[in-house]
Amino acid sequence: MRDALLFVGLLPRNLGVLLIRGYRAAISPLYGDVCRYYPSCSAYGLGSVQQRGLLLGSGLTAWRILRCNPWSAGGIDDVRAAKHDRYAVTPFGWVIPRSWAASPAGASRTLDSHAHASHDGCDAASDISVPAIASAPTMSRKD
Repeated sequence: MRDALLFVGLLPRNLGVLLIRGYRAAISPLYGDVCRYYPSCSAYGLGSVQQRGLLLGSGLTAWRILRCNPWSAGGIDDVRAAKHDRYAVTPFGWVIPRSWAASPAGASRTLDSHAHASHDGCDAASDISVPAIASAPTMSRKD
């Protein structure tokens, strides 16, 4: 019963996820690589709505978009991790109650270990996971 109520409470958040995913698939590719921040503004918006909810996440996203201008230095600006683990995120991006997750390390991920869907470009329409870069010794290449 508690999880069913929690799911109903998560519906507005998931509606926001659906809208952002639609924007990223339809409109974002038309703009190209214009974001001054990493991750892109739409990836930041997706993460903030997933972690903070529709109202606060939308407010954080609006503030981020206002800061994304030619006079801004830009840089890395990740969404802060949630302070709880009540929710899980499906591979599509839906936020569900933790107890509904198939397996904690499998199909879904926790919000506190949230990884943005797109890191290779600004507002990319597809979900791409980027592997961690291992440090390797520097070698000079002689042609």
